[in-house]
Amino acid sequence: MKSVVISVFACMLAVLSSCEGRSGYLDEGQQTTVTMLTDVEWLMSYADYGYGSVETYDDGTRIYKFDKTGKGWFASGSFTDISKKDDVSYYQWTFTTENFVVIYMTGHSVEGYWYIEKLTPNELWVQWTQQDPVLHPNQDKDIYKFKARKVIKQ
Repeated sequence: MKSVVISVFACMLAVLSSCEGRSGYLDEGQQTTVTMLTDVEWLMSYADYGYGSVETYDDGTRIYKFDKTGKGWFASGSFTDISKKDDVSYYQWTFTTENFVVIYMTGHSVEGYWYIEKLTPNELWVQWTQQDPVLHPNQDKDIYKFKARKVIKQ
């Protein structure tokens, strides 16, 4: 009996000592990126579709919201009327790189990659592409710039 207890204890000690620490957790930089991305609604203020087709938005715009769950939504909305959200569609999103600069989004009316050029608590600048920009760097892209709006908790 004593040898069985010692054997079990030795096996448990071997298993526990072979653990390399936490995995599947975010480091500080990744957590900062997720927090900045998900704590606000992103209102499109500028879009460059290439070939001289540039649009700026002062009131009517597109709004994107990323949730920490990997789900999100986008809608037509307004800079001035925070309650206005029409034509809401939902999507799934995930980062595709370890440094969290590429987001893949898929869902109703949304499919593609966002390469993050700039992310601050107040601004988000991205390049939208149809294919992963890391694997296919020389593809057509749209440039979007967003302004943050704090989410009002209800």
